[in-house]
Amino acid sequence: MPSIQDYLDWRGDVPATKDNINEVDNMIFCLLSYVNFEKVFETLPAGQSVTLREAAKEYFFTYDQSKAHPLGLIVPTDIITLFRRLAETPRYQSLVLGGYVNEVCTEREMQFSAITIHLPDGCIFVAFRGTDDTLVGWKEDLKLSYLDEVPSQTKAAAYLNAIPLQDDTLIYVGGHSKGGNLAGWGATHARPDVQAHIAHIYSNDGPGFSDTMLQSQAYLALADRITYLIPQSSLVGLLLSNDGKYQIVKSRSLGVFQHNGLSWEVMGSRFVRQEKLTSRGVHTDTVVRDRIQGMNKDERRAFVEMFFEVLTATGATTLTELANGYPRNAIVMVKAFQSFEKEKKEMAVYLVSKLFDIRPPLKKDT
Repeated sequence: MPSIQDYLDWRGDVPATKDNINEVDNMIFCLLSYVNFEKVFETLPAGQSVTLREAAKEYFFTYDQSKAHPLGLIVPTDIITLFRRLAETPRYQSLVLGGYVNEVCTEREMQFSAITIHLPDGCIFVAFRGTDDTLVGWKEDLKLSYLDEVPSQTKAAAYLNAIPLQDDTLIYVGGHSKGGNLAGWGATHARPDVQAHIAHIYSNDGPGFSDTMLQSQAYLALADRITYLIPQSSLVGLLLSNDGKYQIVKSRSLGVFQHNGLSWEVMGSRFVRQEKLTSRGVHTDTVVRDRIQGMNKDERRAFVEMFFEVLTATGATTLTELANGYPRNAIVMVKAFQSFEKEKKEMAVYLVSKLFDIRPPLKKDT
């Protein structure tokens, strides 16, 4: 089935001035945010923007000499191929990139990155980078289950508040993975005058939010402008709550690799929809989320700390290292989980099985 690469064949020569951005463009921009633009923007005066084509020229001049741009297991190297192709495609090559921020703090277990894409009609798209290959990044995802606010969320709201606005400026906000959560959280906690300019928010397989936030007036005021997209066997996008309004997208991949937006099937200017989750996706929805929500915040904190202590005990710091050590790492972790309480052990084994794409034995309690 067609994918984003086919979409570029179909519509790559259609300028954004003649065909407004759509949900597939949204995913393209969010995947673009994974590119490390540090070397591109450090050559520019502070605050200066650059066209996508010029950014690509600088990027590939810098990195092609060392081949030093791997993105890890979950963030596919194909994103770099996508970036190169966008720079050669009329629809995207003249778009202007600015506002690049990339902050990582191991001590605070924070990972935050964003970029602003200026469209030819005066609109802007703010793309928040999602979870990277590091275990710290995945731990931050799960910390959302017991913290009312994490540092990257605070930074997302501050980023939106700092955007210079004209009276007619429209803002699209999006993110993939954790970036989808940052898009929704940042928009909900932005100043009211900024929220008034927000046209739409996209969460692409991003973790949900606390029930408190979903019931807040600020969220309810924006709820009809938020689109949740998840693949048919989602893990990340079913963590926490998203008010049940997610739309299911077909993916060409299996298991955890459906998280990769480049695997999502496309038809025209939309992703191909599926009526319901696969049995594995339903399993995640009804078991993992129910059990997370069945814990109080202290129990969630303890589970996350224990879970990642076991993962890092393998010596791995990234998902790539975990996978490269399979099956030894899986065996080591499953043995370590035997010390967990029954339900926490089952959920830990389930999450690990998703990482290694093994059908888990977990059953919903009756």
